[in-house]
Amino acid sequence: MRNQWVLLLGFIFIFSNCKQDKGNLDASFLHHFTNKVLEISMEDIYSPPVASRVFVYPNLVCYEVMLNAQGKSIMNQLDTSWNKGLTLDTTHVNYSIAALQAYCVVAKKLVFSEYLVDSMMTELKIKISHYPTKVQKKSLDFGDVVGTKMIDWIKKDNYAYVKSASQYTMPQTDSTWIITPPNFDKALEPNWNSFRFILLDSLRQFYPPRPPVFSTNKQSEFYNEAFKVYQEGIKQDEEHHSIAKFWDCNPNEYFTSGHNTYFTHRLSPAGHWLNIAKERCLEGKLDFYNSSKVYASIGIAIFDGIISCWNAKFTEQLVRPITYINRNIDLKWTPFIQTPPFPEYTSGHSVISGASSTVLIHYFGDASFTDSTEVQFGIEARAFNSLTEAAEQASISRFYGGIHYLFGLSEGLKQGRSIGKHTVDKLELLSK
Repeated sequence: MRNQWVLLLGFIFIFSNCKQDKGNLDASFLHHFTNKVLEISMEDIYSPPVASRVFVYPNLVCYEVMLNAQGKSIMNQLDTSWNKGLTLDTTHVNYSIAALQAYCVVAKKLVFSEYLVDSMMTELKIKISHYPTKVQKKSLDFGDVVGTKMIDWIKKDNYAYVKSASQYTMPQTDSTWIITPPNFDKALEPNWNSFRFILLDSLRQFYPPRPPVFSTNKQSEFYNEAFKVYQEGIKQDEEHHSIAKFWDCNPNEYFTSGHNTYFTHRLSPAGHWLNIAKERCLEGKLDFYNSSKVYASIGIAIFDGIISCWNAKFTEQLVRPITYINRNIDLKWTPFIQTPPFPEYTSGHSVISGASSTVLIHYFGDASFTDSTEVQFGIEARAFNSLTEAAEQASISRFYGGIHYLFGLSEGLKQGRSIGKHTVDKLELLSK
């Protein structure tokens, strides 16, 4: 009898293992790939707009494959020609494996460091080596097909035009943006508003109200707003400086030593919030499908948000605080953090933070959390009472750093929150 029980338990063990092998992978490997792409974004030194493109498409195709498992598709609703010539053999397909393969296929097309994505693909093959051979092959093939189809769609997003179009010509007026110290770099991605957005309806949707009327009159609203930035700068508040550094997220921070110039590798604002999303997924113990949905949602919100923000920036072309203050208040004043090379209004940090926090609140609620994103850069983790508080702190950090007016922050947050809500509402509709 004892031997019969041992034999029965053995069969149960083998059967349960086989059943598990045929199931979806847990979300840990998707989170691992998120870490890898964040590392690549630093290695390749992507600007915030370019990073948003690198983040959104792999996560969008990953979610698309997971929807395919339910007989659904977002892409055939975004592109009426999506199904044309697309033949998918679903026999023996493990959709989580296929989703990760599609993720890699798309990511490899978007990055400079292709060898790092190759290593991700190798890791995936090792991870799934215990699956039946036919499951491995069919799943990887499925991912290749959908990933390649996504690349065809990506080719139509106007990237070639955006990167080749004429560069920004600075208007010669006191109110408009000019290049700023310390590097006096040319305008960053002035044509980004020419990108095809994913879920926005138009560039005018969620366009912010006009900024205060420019004036150098000391009694004017604009002068008063600039003077607030100046006063904040001369206060030298240590806690405010700590907040400014935590949220700086400058992927191209330059330093000089003698005749040498060097820079540090940091996450962009989009990368910071993508990492927060990863931490929320881990803490909430979300499965693969729901994690892929969160990543797709926040990726789309950030991508569309930056297009909307850059459209406002290069439409309003508003002068940065350092330029206004040096001309009208104090010639020697400098901000605490480096001013990025594009116009002020609206704040990119605020738009990204408003959009990202709204997406994450939709999935996780507005609960307290600890953000350890910057620990890898020697900056202590920060605890927040809510995602709303984190977004507001990320926004105000740009005022503490001396690079934004308060109105650019408040309107940027509103703009981002509207885009975030629009994203989750529309994605829920398309996912049905």
